[in-house]
Amino acid sequence: MNQLAIAGHIRDRINVLKSEQVGLKPFIYSDQSRYEALEKAIFELNLVLEKLEKEEG
Repeated sequence: MNQLAIAGHIRDRINVLKSEQVGLKPFIYSDQSRYEALEKAIFELNLVLEKLEKEEG
């Protein structure tokens, strides 16, 4: 699998996680730890994606 394909998979996963996060907004107070875990996962995937894109560019 090449870097562009990996970047595409990461981008897709980020979008799924963001959708989950948006769905949790009404439940932030009761589900704070899950929300924070999603926030961290999105942040880390964005870092990996940026690194891949820099290497490609």
